[in-house]
Amino acid sequence: MPLPADTACPPDYRETYPDILEEAEISGWKQLTRKRDNLFLLMLCVGLFSFGTFLFLLINKSAKRAVPKNQQGKSSEMKRNVQEISLGEFESMKTGSAAPGYISVMHYEISLSVEGTTLGLLQREREIYNRRNRLRSVVELAVNSASDQELDEPDLASLRASVLERINEALGENKVQDVLFPHYARFRLPISP
Repeated sequence: MPLPADTACPPDYRETYPDILEEAEISGWKQLTRKRDNLFLLMLCVGLFSFGTFLFLLINKSAKRAVPKNQQGKSSEMKRNVQEISLGEFESMKTGSAAPGYISVMHYEISLSVEGTTLGLLQREREIYNRRNRLRSVVELAVNSASDQELDEPDLASLRASVLERINEALGENKVQDVLFPHYARFRLPISP
């Protein structure tokens, strides 16, 4: 089988190695030096790469949809968290104007709710721990100066707001978002004459 005239082989190469050239033509692959063959292979590679990229993006997008929304972004360190920091248990006694001859005894626990990033929460917890005794005295002062109506509220909203305001004043800025009473018990005892 003769080679076409436009083949890019030197004339002496055709005469010296005719059997090699015939094997290349018999195998079905033409010389890769032809421009249209190189263009075909280039287009084939680009097409396969584009198809693979499209499949990857499609699979990745469907995998993101499969992740529950409450788990998305948990690895982010900038996510804001809420933490409760306990100031401990308290006991207070106070004479009430509503019931003369009786003393009110209160047993309660206070937790401070703070919000921030993980690093910010660690700093606030350290600051609250360092000022723990001052904050405890602020809480006792606020509870002891509360009226009987404030102490008898079911959700202690007025007392919580008063304690929150005084604690943020003691800390210097609004670092605490809420004051919680996980345990609160109040009862009256008669004063013996």
